[in-house]
Amino acid sequence: MKVRNKAALSCLIAMMALCTFVQAGVFSMANNHADQGFGFDFYADGSDACVDTARRKEDNTASYVKSNAGIEQFSTWIAGSKSTHADPFTSNVCSSSVVIPSGAYRYISNNAYGRFSYVYPIFVIRQDNRWHHLAGKWSPDNISGRY
Repeated sequence: MKVRNKAALSCLIAMMALCTFVQAGVFSMANNHADQGFGFDFYADGSDACVDTARRKEDNTASYVKSNAGIEQFSTWIAGSKSTHADPFTSNVCSSSVVIPSGAYRYISNNAYGRFSYVYPIFVIRQDNRWHHLAGKWSPDNISGRY
């Protein structure tokens, strides 16, 4: 009986060590999921706007965009770039357009990883020839596992 208990205990310890090792491996696979804030005034004349700087795309997970509460609904899509330069007029579109309601967030599937080193969101709001304020946060990757 004692030999059996020792074998079971040894097996349990080995499994716990394996789980700890696997868990540490999962957390060491970092991506660029830190949220970065954005906020700017935008004249809705039918043109697009984007953040100032593109960020590194490190895996094929969906990008994340969140609107602050009280901000008018806007549409966004993800563009790719080979540099940190973000430009809405020479963008390489890597996703479909997604509507972000006020105070809500969306994961935006895109095909930028492997094609472009950097990504950035491009914003558009309904054309009404008025000034609007857009604000929220975004990240090129996510940790939710969404693709």
